[in-house]
Amino acid sequence: MTNPRTARPITRLLAASGHRRIDLAARAATSLDVLARIDRGDVRGMKLDTLLRVAAGLGVAVAELVPVLAVRPRGGLLQDRK
Repeated sequence: MTNPRTARPITRLLAASGHRRIDLAARAATSLDVLARIDRGDVRGMKLDTLLRVAAGLGVAVAELVPVLAVRPRGGLLQDRK
């Protein structure tokens, strides 16, 4: 059994949903290699469209696949500044 705290995001989400990686690759129109890269957190140079398709295939936000995208900038967002 995979520890939910240490599981890679795609592995964790697929385990929770009962879907297979090959089915997700088909739904997201991408390869198993791309899914493995996202799972490892290696998204450098990856198109946002690819991340959006994979997230949509899992029914989650992109930030659940790439947690660093959920972190707010240190100074806050420009809209938060007065």
